[in-house]
Amino acid sequence: MKILVTIATVATMALLLVACDNKSTVNILIANEHNSDTTNVVVNVAVEEILQHVDAQSVDSLTLLNEKNQPVAFTSDGKNIQFTIPVIQARSQKNYSLNTGNPSLSDNLFSFRTTSINVEL
Repeated sequence: MKILVTIATVATMALLLVACDNKSTVNILIANEHNSDTTNVVVNVAVEEILQHVDAQSVDSLTLLNEKNQPVAFTSDGKNIQFTIPVIQARSQKNYSLNTGNPSLSDNLFSFRTTSINVEL
């Protein structure tokens, strides 16, 4: 009987974690697969893919942040957003995030998952 209760508890916890999807942020992981550093890289990400992961009507209302949580300017032609990364070291990765605003801790308290969009150079 204890085993059934334990299994039910684990299953319930797993369902709760899956249900707590973070729809206010999407990470953009940019990987430099080359053996040399890359400078002034222009990155394009499909707007359609971004809007699948965040609660926003358009990308114009989103804020792009770099790894230091500093805002980064981006442009959009309606199909893609485009931004420039100054330097990516060889065989490394940069992590940028698109946010719907300035979510508070209470907004994200039960949001355990953050979706990532992967871009390879």
